Order: sequence, then structure tokens, then C-alpha cells
Amino acid sequence: MKIVKTASGESIQISKSEWEAIGNKTGWLKEAQAESNPLNGRSKQSAKNFIYRLVGDMTKGFFKDDAWEGVHAIFDKMRDSGIEVNMTDAQYHKDEQGLPSDKTWKFEIPFMGKNDKPQVLYGVLVASFAGTVQDVMGRYDLSLMV
Repeated sequence: MKIVKTASGESIQISKSEWEAIGNKTGWLKEAQAESNPLNGRSKQSAKNFIYRLVGDMTKGFFKDDAWEGVHAIFDKMRDSGIEVNMTDAQYHKDEQGLPSDKTWKFEIPFMGKNDKPQVLYGVLVASFAGTVQDVMGRYDLSLMV
């Protein structure tokens, strides 16, 4: 993706990564991100409640796809709302018979809590497989814990 920037009357094109590197180096990108995070200034419980209200309905029902579209939609919704989500782990698990039972994604959400105190929420998103005997991973149910 290219961003057009006018400098000294000339138009120049720089990539998004170059633009972000400039923002990080000068500090204005971090400030802009901090200002746009809707969790800033909240208690941990209030921040959790905000996240549950934001994406809670997105975990309802069963999902049937090959690309984890329901999972990606949840993380995209949080990021689009200005919430920083850092993935820390993702793993498949098996049941006693050795069949796949679920996949979990672990993540962290940093924000500035009350009194400008840095806080981190830890979360887990679990896709529990609910398919048929022939296709265990054919559909899945989502649960979110923050």
C-alpha cells in the first residue's frame, strides 16, 4: 500500500511500513494509537466488559469455514476499534482418542488504565470442534475469555 505525501510542493509516495517507521521514530504514531484506544482510562473490569460488548455476539452459533474466518473477524473488529491485540500463542489440542478437539489462540491487550497506569489484559479464544465423526473440524464453536 502506498501513501501519497506532499512535501515542499512535490508529491512523493512512500510505503505504509516506511510511514509507520517515521511515526515510530518521531513518536507521533504511538501517541496517535494511544489516543485512539477505547480502553485507555478504564479499569481492567471495565475494559473486559467493553471487549465482551464489542465482540461477544461474534462468538454466537457455529462456524463452518476452512480459514478461521470467525476468529479473524473477532481480532479484526478489536483492531479496527483501536485496540492493540498481540498474539502470544496458537495451538491445536487433541482428545483422549487422539482426535483434534480444539484450537486456542492466546493474546495480550495492553492499554493505559486509570491514572495512566499501564495495564495488560490476557485473553484466550477457543474454537471447539463440533463437526461429524468423519470431519471433526467441519464446524466449530467459539468462546472468548479475557
